[in-house]
Amino acid sequence: MQRWSLELKKQKIYKKVFDIACRTLLNSNCEAQFINAGVACEKIQDQYSVDVPYFDEIITLKLPEFLFKSSKSANVTLVTKIIILHYINTANGFSPGVDKISYGDIPGLAGYLPVFEQRVARPLIAAFGFDKYVFLETGVSMGGIKEDYGDASFTLHALPRIPITFILWEGDAEFTPSLKVLFDPSITGYLPLEDITVISKLASTRIIKEARLRHCGV
Repeated sequence: MQRWSLELKKQKIYKKVFDIACRTLLNSNCEAQFINAGVACEKIQDQYSVDVPYFDEIITLKLPEFLFKSSKSANVTLVTKIIILHYINTANGFSPGVDKISYGDIPGLAGYLPVFEQRVARPLIAAFGFDKYVFLETGVSMGGIKEDYGDASFTLHALPRIPITFILWEGDAEFTPSLKVLFDPSITGYLPLEDITVISKLASTRIIKEARLRHCGV
């Protein structure tokens, strides 16, 4: 009962955040924000249809109804809706460059590094720490771009201007496996700080789920 109550409270908080994000977009120059976010938009009278690349699917957002539809017919969770709206609302239009920084080097996030490691890095290490081939194969199968860091690495675009690079150093009899996640410094111009942890966790979960589907059928 207590767990159910906490979950209900969390959903109410998410709903409030979602409503605020909807109002923010409606009250903004939304067409300019679509351009800043790098998303395709079609306008018919006072209605918009916006296609948002989200990992390996396209989420279509209909305004002003705020209807979300996945190209994979997957459920679009409330958290995903919030992330997409925050991305569009925050987008400043700066293009990602070649530099990459770690989570701890993002201004304001160093103190949350232990939480990030627990939620994002450790599950990936547990799943792929001793199998760099499955790690890389899974990332590439999701549309990731192979990189040359560590023993295996790839970059996923969580959203059009949010690349996330995952680097694995495979473990063996002598060394424990390790993993690093890197971001473009421009990410703070596209997401609020708290959402950077969320989008990274979503990425980690999707990678692990895809590997299980490909190799375990579950």
